[in-house]
Amino acid sequence: MRNPFLAIPLCLVASWSTAQGAEESNVKPITIVPLVFTSPFAEYENVPRWGLDQWSQAEVEALFVSMKKDGVETVLLPIPVGKQAFHDSDILPNTLGYDAYAWLFDLAEKYGMEVVLPGICYTYYGQFQGKGWDPRADLDMNKRFCRELFEKYGDRKNIWGWYIPHETGDRTHRGDIMTILRELPPFLKQLTPDRKVSHSPWFTSRLTIGEDATTPAKFAAEWDAMLSEIEDIDVFLIQDATAPREEIGDWFAAAAPVFRKHGVELWSVVELFHREPVLDLTSCKPFEQVLGQMRMAAPYVDRYACWEYQNFLYPLSPLSGVAELSRKYRAYWGR
Repeated sequence: MRNPFLAIPLCLVASWSTAQGAEESNVKPITIVPLVFTSPFAEYENVPRWGLDQWSQAEVEALFVSMKKDGVETVLLPIPVGKQAFHDSDILPNTLGYDAYAWLFDLAEKYGMEVVLPGICYTYYGQFQGKGWDPRADLDMNKRFCRELFEKYGDRKNIWGWYIPHETGDRTHRGDIMTILRELPPFLKQLTPDRKVSHSPWFTSRLTIGEDATTPAKFAAEWDAMLSEIEDIDVFLIQDATAPREEIGDWFAAAAPVFRKHGVELWSVVELFHREPVLDLTSCKPFEQVLGQMRMAAPYVDRYACWEYQNFLYPLSPLSGVAELSRKYRAYWGR
């Protein structure tokens, strides 16, 4: 998940009980999180110890212990970008030198978590570096890559399903993405008919496309048209703070009936970093703002994911404000 992955102010104190929290809000805890190896994109380069490739094995296991405490049920394996792999691949070079996917599968099983298998962003992120991208090349590589993952890990008992990492705004602003969304989901369903396929759109607001922003109604209309051409995606996780804070509820309200009409689940990806007034990945949002985002999405979504736990919600993260966010988050849900 790339996030280039007005909150309602609440007077929250750490002594609130779980029952009081339930009365205050109908939001549910975050239960699905991505894991990240290496600094994924240029805007993360100045963030200390961002990727798990910089952590010891003991530190990574401690992360799983913490996620378990916070109610995380599902982890997304790290998404490779470009010509790299994080497992023993016969297709691409393993940039870590060991089978990280097998190791993370073992840890997830040990702590009772399911695992989401990722696709690969092969040429896709060239467009964010002033280059083009080749949707057909990405589609072909994803078929090879995902087949290999299935052959290597398909017998694992704790597979949740798949994640297609090529993010989408709407057909107007990411038109080439339909090459992926039309053909890859049915391929994944052939591999694992009983597992889910997921994908993470973003809102086409002024925060993401500036003066070319659409409206919530236009966003919903575009997705209505797109979903008439898409089969076999079960879950769409919309990145909440790709809309301005005061508009998050409006965008979800417009989108939810469309996704419901097409019989797919709608989840919220809670962005824990700052996007307003400028993108800032060096600190997390205060708990009150995070809960505000979750509350605005609550009437429209089934579950919550986040971008992302290991840096923005893990209490041992070195980033500014994370320990306080974790403390209030745990107090609110009685962790």
